[in-house]
Amino acid sequence: MKAKYSGKSIGTLVVTAALVAFLVFVAWILYLKPKMADIFFEPVFINDVKKVRLVSEMRVNLNASVEAEKSAVLADTDEASIVYADQAQELSATVEEARLELEVLIEAEKMGREFSACWERFQQIDQELLPLSVLNTNLKAYDLSYGSAGKALKQLEQSLNSLMSSKVSKDKACEIDRLSLRALSAALKIYALQSPHIAESREEKMDEIETTIQTHDVLIIQSLDAMSFLLNPADKPLIEAAKAAYAEFWMINTKVMKLSRQNSNVRSLALSLGQKRNVTIHCQDVLAALEEAIQSKVYKATR
Repeated sequence: MKAKYSGKSIGTLVVTAALVAFLVFVAWILYLKPKMADIFFEPVFINDVKKVRLVSEMRVNLNASVEAEKSAVLADTDEASIVYADQAQELSATVEEARLELEVLIEAEKMGREFSACWERFQQIDQELLPLSVLNTNLKAYDLSYGSAGKALKQLEQSLNSLMSSKVSKDKACEIDRLSLRALSAALKIYALQSPHIAESREEKMDEIETTIQTHDVLIIQSLDAMSFLLNPADKPLIEAAKAAYAEFWMINTKVMKLSRQNSNVRSLALSLGQKRNVTIHCQDVLAALEEAIQSKVYKATR
């Protein structure tokens, strides 16, 4: 009788243990397992969402920085160029902050390193481009050419007209007319060469233009000196006025050439439309691919 009772007790215990195990298993499936998964999954999910946000912000600020840089290059005043250049630098600094934060989260991921390399090149170009964009030397050269140089040339023309009206013998008058017209023609040719020089980006072409300008300069000086010997003493102030007018024109021309040689507008525009554009496209492509990869990972994890 006792053995029979013990058998029932053992059977009951086995059934009870099995039932408890089953209930623990069900609890694990229905409650504990999801909770444990959430505990381990949540930090990863939050990091991935943070990555997506950072990459998205980087893409927006990168585009905004490029637009500000272009505005700085195309601005027609120093003040506007400086404002836009500062904006470009501030936006680039924001991208850099996000990149450093992102680098911690994706330190082992290839695309993060690829963007860092691309971004380094982007910043190198900006270090050259943005200082150039605020100089506006070509615009200043144009202003001098169309403004002060044009006025000085007009003053030279008036002085030469006065020389041609001086009272000298007929044969001397003909020579003075010839020399005056030759000087004026050479000065006009110098003036006409200023614009091509300002627009030129190649050093060798600028050298050629300046060589031609110097040839005209020699011709003008020779013509003015030759007229000095043809005038009556009373008309000497006329030739001095003509020489002073040309000296003013030549001084302005020298400033135009110097500003043009710096070529800040031409060089910054070439950088913006060339190297900067290519690097920007590459950086944006890398960020787009990185954003897509992270979003895909988040989507799979939440299914």
